[in-house]
Amino acid sequence: MLDYEGDTHIYLQIAAILKQRVSGLSSGDPVPSEADIQYEFGVARTTARRAIRVLREEGLVYTVQVEGAFVGPPAEAPRKRRKTSHYQRIAQEIADQTWPEE
Repeated sequence: MLDYEGDTHIYLQIAAILKQRVSGLSSGDPVPSEADIQYEFGVARTTARRAIRVLREEGLVYTVQVEGAFVGPPAEAPRKRRKTSHYQRIAQEIADQTWPEE
């Protein structure tokens, strides 16, 4: 997966993996969130952010503040709804356990 001992920065390795994934998505599809990238690859948020920035600078994705990154140029790609984030799923599980419905 990631080569921590090699010469290529981790964020560039992650960006390369994300490029492969993005190539199979449609315009407007959401790209994994920074939190999802952190969780999947076990990296810091800044590393996840840098990986997304590489894709954005190459014109593969665009970002919308608060909503995240999406495939394609913004003018041509209507945004599709993002799946529930990893953190939101955890928060919902905790809420369900803390305040169960009767």
